[in-house]
Amino acid sequence: MATGPARTQHYSLAFSRDVERRFLRCRASIRAAIRKRLEDIVAAAGDSRARAKMLAPKEPPLRFYVYEGFRIVYQVDPGTHRVVVLDIAAVTS
Repeated sequence: MATGPARTQHYSLAFSRDVERRFLRCRASIRAAIRKRLEDIVAAAGDSRARAKMLAPKEPPLRFYVYEGFRIVYQVDPGTHRVVVLDIAAVTS
């Protein structure tokens, strides 16, 4: 019995209006860095092997940081097949 390639599911990216406004206020270089990382996350969410690692139940939202002190908080929603950006904020020191 031959096995086919791993089945992938297409995920999309979702912003609330408020978060999208904050995203659009960022400089172009910061937006590009955030967009690149989010695209990588969306692609990984659709990969069935990576999805098992990313979707642990009852865990706090995931986050990453971009180089100029911005924190992006997101959640992978397997029910709607979306990566939802919950917050984009400048990190104060």
